Amino acid sequence: MNPLLRQAGLLPAFGILLGLHSACYAQQSSETLELYSRSAELMGVEFRISLYADSETKAADACEKAFARISQIESRLSNYQADSEVNLLCQSDKPVLVSDDLWFVLKESVFYWQVSEGAFDVTVGRLTRLWRRARRTKQLPTTQRLRQELLYVGTQYLRLNPKDQTVAILKPGVLIDLGAIGKGYAADEALAVLQSLGIESAVINASGDVLFGEPPPGKSGWPAAVSGLDPNGSPRLLEPQANTAIATSGDAYQHLELNGRRYSHIIDPRNGSPVRGRSSVSVLANSGLRSDALASAVAVLGPRAGLKLIESLAGTEATVLYQRRNGKAIGDYRTVGFPLKSKD
Repeated sequence: MNPLLRQAGLLPAFGILLGLHSACYAQQSSETLELYSRSAELMGVEFRISLYADSETKAADACEKAFARISQIESRLSNYQADSEVNLLCQSDKPVLVSDDLWFVLKESVFYWQVSEGAFDVTVGRLTRLWRRARRTKQLPTTQRLRQELLYVGTQYLRLNPKDQTVAILKPGVLIDLGAIGKGYAADEALAVLQSLGIESAVINASGDVLFGEPPPGKSGWPAAVSGLDPNGSPRLLEPQANTAIATSGDAYQHLELNGRRYSHIIDPRNGSPVRGRSSVSVLANSGLRSDALASAVAVLGPRAGLKLIESLAGTEATVLYQRRNGKAIGDYRTVGFPLKSKD
């Protein structure tokens, strides 16, 4: 099974929605609608849209419009595109009038920074760049370098002015990385495009961020699951899902192993280092943005503090599988409302 699909938290049986490429395919449903699926590489990952429509033409048009919206968001939020709106903002020494997309995501980012007490921080760009290089070169950054980069981390260095929708970088050199919130927002906006075209029954998979619209015809929800610590292990089945979002954050596919130690790709913005231990965090919320941001925050906070945060926020649930660095037994934590499927 494609590891991206497993990381996305979807059933192998859901592969009929996620295993189709390049063009729309159809499967006859029990109603007059048919199931179509299409994928595109955007924001550095695969976005897969599966939807029910009454014709292939309508499905293809809807997919293209949704992908176009994601591409537009990418041009505003990407830290890989040198001329993206967020990168140009970081290069400016003056307040910048920003788009509605960037404004909304930054405003929400400030909220999650506050409620997580700094565990979620989009000004972590210099640190993610540093540790990305470490994974590529297999050389750890020095303590001095980490301390230097930490001087440029802190959402307090962003000033958002709601009167004129401008954003100012208060400390030159701060780099914004929206990778922990941007894909979820893009999925939200893509689903909104589909809904504006009259397509309600749809699901969007953004490589670990899964947004469910209305259920398939005649069903209570879409089949779903979340992954565990082992990328080759069986997924954990969930109750059918609809009108909700699930994001999974973990180090199963991205980590550095050096001198017998494992370094997660998830960075703690508070100290600049990878989080300790292995974990797989899945958060269910009412939007892709919310589940995306909270999954990242909980992964940094750890199971106990992380679930305490989730329980303080209405309409959110989470599950955390956690294994300490010493390799002892895996801890299984979850909120009482997380919809794991009961075993028959």
